[in-house]
Amino acid sequence: MKNQIIKSNFVYEANHGWLKSRHIFSFAEYFDANNMSFWNMRVFNDDYIAWNSGFWLHPHSNMEILTILLDGEITHGDNIWNKKTIRSWDLQTMSAGTWILHSEENLSNDETHLFQIWFTPLHLWNKPNYRDFKVYLVKNKLNLLASNNKDDVIWFLDSDVNVYRWQFEKGHSFDYKIEKRRWLFLYVNKWELEIDWEILKAWDQIRYTVGWNYNFISKTDSDFVVIDVKI
Repeated sequence: MKNQIIKSNFVYEANHGWLKSRHIFSFAEYFDANNMSFWNMRVFNDDYIAWNSGFWLHPHSNMEILTILLDGEITHGDNIWNKKTIRSWDLQTMSAGTWILHSEENLSNDETHLFQIWFTPLHLWNKPNYRDFKVYLVKNKLNLLASNNKDDVIWFLDSDVNVYRWQFEKGHSFDYKIEKRRWLFLYVNKWELEIDWEILKAWDQIRYTVGWNYNFISKTDSDFVVIDVKI
């Protein structure tokens, strides 16, 4: 796999009325044998969920599931007695493990926007669990949301990944070094970034598989997610 910059117009968009979603990798009715995953990141969905709608009870197993709330709220329920509403900027993690049955509903009167990301676990058949956290992002800094190998992480995931959410002010420049045997994925939520003289706008992505020190420049105030995975 080579380094790729993928613009938003090449991403599959699903529209079910109550749900509008960009499927970054093959998911549900979208199938592309050449776009199944980014190593151990199996799903990245950019979801907009209409008011008073959502996903009814459904099962998962052997998957580490991370939800990043961007706007609005979502109410989670499951068969291990969790019932919780999370709101903008909150973080939710769920280890499906042996098996979990859960629902995700937007019970508010406004649209909800979230990223849901699935990772294959390091260990199969873990005990299922659920956690949620209030996140306070620091601008112009790597905000580490989830990892399995960092000390300052908000939550541990049983998958060798580092998930960051960054918000940078206009003109801020930063470097990111991709270590040996790791790949990097970046997805733009809002505004513009420059990388290698290429402008990335909302919903664009990069997939870097070559270890290097890459320089990013925030052309406007910007909001994006960076995920590095071990191969």
